[in-house]
Amino acid sequence: MDVEVLHIVKELKDETPDILDIPKNKKHEIAVNCVIKKIVYSMSKKVKIASFGIQFFLWIILTLFLLYFIYDPHASFLQQFIAALIVTAFTALPAYYSSKVLVPRLLYRKKIKKFIGVLLLVAFANTMLTYIFAGAFYYELSGKSIFRSISAIQYLFSFFFIINCVVIAVSSAIQIIIDRFGMEHQLHEVESEKVSTELAFLRAQINPHFLFNVLNTIYFQINKENSEARSSVEKLSEMLRYQLYECTTDMIDVTKELAYIENYVAVQKLRMEAGTNLQMKLPGDTCSFKIAPLLILPLVENAFKHISNYKDPSKNKLYIAIYIEQNSCFIVNVINTYNSLDHTEQLQKSKGLGLKNLERRLELLYPGKHSITRKRNESTYETTLKIQYGD
Repeated sequence: MDVEVLHIVKELKDETPDILDIPKNKKHEIAVNCVIKKIVYSMSKKVKIASFGIQFFLWIILTLFLLYFIYDPHASFLQQFIAALIVTAFTALPAYYSSKVLVPRLLYRKKIKKFIGVLLLVAFANTMLTYIFAGAFYYELSGKSIFRSISAIQYLFSFFFIINCVVIAVSSAIQIIIDRFGMEHQLHEVESEKVSTELAFLRAQINPHFLFNVLNTIYFQINKENSEARSSVEKLSEMLRYQLYECTTDMIDVTKELAYIENYVAVQKLRMEAGTNLQMKLPGDTCSFKIAPLLILPLVENAFKHISNYKDPSKNKLYIAIYIEQNSCFIVNVINTYNSLDHTEQLQKSKGLGLKNLERRLELLYPGKHSITRKRNESTYETTLKIQYGD
């Protein structure tokens, strides 16, 4: 976690020590929803290095075992060693396919029968390929055919098939164990981030009922003729209500998130000069898409923070486009002008805390299923967020 977050946690723990006593089952439920989607793609660097080391060691063991099995003292050692390497290389193909493709796509989705059936089919097909290519190579080197008799074919074919099955099973088991460690690490990260976020919100909230009461009082103190002021207070009240009461689940209907963004833009527009080129485009059909709350706000907030401040308001531009592509991709595109003379360019290069937290949340919530890009031109700055939400 960032130093700022740790500082907040420490202060709040001293002030409200009971707040960290979140029930374990609740934290587990929160974390599982964030992690279960293809956790294999978000393992830490150390876990990946350990995985490579273990598998490399097993391939060495398999090569030595095959060399011992086929060793003939009357034949060339180099030829037999190369033949063993060929068998190992062919065996590595289904092992990699099963651990990286079949395990996450079938086994993790509880398609056990299909998983076993595909594994046996892959092992059988690879055994035939291994037997044909290794046999042809061995014949070219030694002049001895492994197709000389039915009994030899049955024996070697059975041996290669068993080797394939064992290697596939071991490789899949290793992948499951590695994914398990990766999942536990990710669960810990999600729990820590969740607790820190809750503590930060608690500190900011103080007394939400007090804030609502104040807003209601201000609303009724405003003359009915002043409809614009009343509308602004209403929008602010809706924003507070969304943050405090709606954002209590891991996922929320995107229409609520978009309504929040609309209110935020409307409130920000009040403080902008008349004539500023502000445009916003929202999707008409959201396809019942759900999103983690408050993911769009940092991008829009950053654009308002760093928009240019030219004397001619029409030169100050801010475009917000949110849409959904047919390939189940949710896209947020924000473009704003900036003025390098006001040192806005340096601000754009530096990542604020809000954007850092956004990137961290995206890594935890949408591992391997999101991208965020930034593009700076001479006078505009563009940020694009893409989230894949299809299976």
